[in-house]
Amino acid sequence: MRLAHVALASPTALAVLATFAISASACRQSGTTPSMPESPSSPPPLAGTTLRNTPDAPFREKAPPPEGHITFAPPKINEFKLKNGVRVLLAERHDLPIVSVRVVIGVGAGDAGGARPGLVSFVGQMLEQGTKKRSALAISDDYEAIGASHAAWFDWDSGGASVKVLVNELDAALDILSDVVLAPTFPEVEIERTRARRIASIKAEKSSPGAIAQNVLAPAIFGRAHPYGHTLGGEEADAKSLTRQELVSTYHRLFQPTNATLIVAGDVTREVLQPKLEASFGVWKGRQRDKASKPISNQGPERARKQAAGGRIVIANMPGAQSQVLVAREGARFSNKDRDAIVVTSTILGGMFSSRINLNLREKHAYTYGARSQVQMRHGAGPLLVGASVVADKTVPAIREMFVELDGMCQGGATDEELALAKESLVLGMPGRFETVADVAGAMADLAIYDLPLDEYEKKPARIMNVTKADVKRQACELFAPNAMTVIIVGNKEKLAPELGALGAFGLGAFDERDAYGNPITADRPSGSQVK
Repeated sequence: MRLAHVALASPTALAVLATFAISASACRQSGTTPSMPESPSSPPPLAGTTLRNTPDAPFREKAPPPEGHITFAPPKINEFKLKNGVRVLLAERHDLPIVSVRVVIGVGAGDAGGARPGLVSFVGQMLEQGTKKRSALAISDDYEAIGASHAAWFDWDSGGASVKVLVNELDAALDILSDVVLAPTFPEVEIERTRARRIASIKAEKSSPGAIAQNVLAPAIFGRAHPYGHTLGGEEADAKSLTRQELVSTYHRLFQPTNATLIVAGDVTREVLQPKLEASFGVWKGRQRDKASKPISNQGPERARKQAAGGRIVIANMPGAQSQVLVAREGARFSNKDRDAIVVTSTILGGMFSSRINLNLREKHAYTYGARSQVQMRHGAGPLLVGASVVADKTVPAIREMFVELDGMCQGGATDEELALAKESLVLGMPGRFETVADVAGAMADLAIYDLPLDEYEKKPARIMNVTKADVKRQACELFAPNAMTVIIVGNKEKLAPELGALGAFGLGAFDERDAYGNPITADRPSGSQVK
């Protein structure tokens, strides 16, 4: 490092160092202490060097004008197919020499009826754990050698694998990616390693109020018979029982060319890209399906039970300084024709800092650092929820205020200011989905997963701006109705139980108790035994 610093030093600096070195040598011979030579207060510039201001200096001299108008221009998408019928979506972006590629399987854990909980997400974890040509370490090393960012996954609606790389490494990246997608071998040793990690992660959920709340929400809202009645990872018993044969069989059900779309964004043209994709993915052919295994559909799961007629309270006992609260119900499918109105309504209620429940619970009452609402629209109707981590002593008052705001949305509707701010927030936030090539690929993936038209992002701002106060009020009364909500609390059961009667005005009565994974507390499973 010292040699490197000297090599980069200026001739003036080298002369000073040389002078000091000679002086130090002479002083060592005479036994005196050297002193640093005086340096000029303003050394002359090097020959041939022009001093100049930073390029953006004039820009910083003036503050940005207020209320600037942002024009959103989504990328143009080129669609074509490989010879084997695999669909390709390409968005060219030539500002940087980077390419992002995703292999998107348009079905997920919520579409795999009858699959063991946690099975589909486990398949996603195993994709990069060994192929016919590469071990897990070789996959990691080969990706690292070309400086690639990579991943493999499965969620409720989709899965697959991705890579982001410099364009001059695209051939190598596609070779690894196609190997991961088309030829995983699910080695036993890697299954056991992944199984151990998953079990450790599941056990760790017992110390996380947020994870417990999600574990309880799934069966409380949907019931265990529903595909959404479990978390993506399942429980410890599910992870222990998974077999290699289940993984292989599920992989073959999922990874069919008819389920797949290749998403590419970045510095590449179709003329250059298509031959590369033919060489790497052109060999992908559909497999003969086992007669005993049903194909996986992306039409979304059907309801396994009717929505509860009245509200309910479900508690997981975990004493602490805060309580985790979710007010939730079964929501809407992504394909719902009122999707944009639902999103706007949720944004007004709890989708931004200035939303109703955040201004109420945080700013007005100081019950929480932040309260939010969310509508998880999937192939099937996912959960709709309002949630916050609140001061333990204010748990019941916080729930009461959540219901006040839910009822107020239906009774009074949104104000002009609230509606305008919510729509502006959603529209002006859209460019953030297209900042990087990986972001662009992710946004394009939704087109394939939810069967959307290629001009979805061009038309979406206008659809959002056309949402009216009447639309919001209708969704607030139908989908966000307080009497359809279930309350999930992770908190101190002994202290909360006497206070819950105050919620009777909202149709909430006695509570059920669950453990950290959402299972009912029974006589052979004492209260709190699973939450330590």
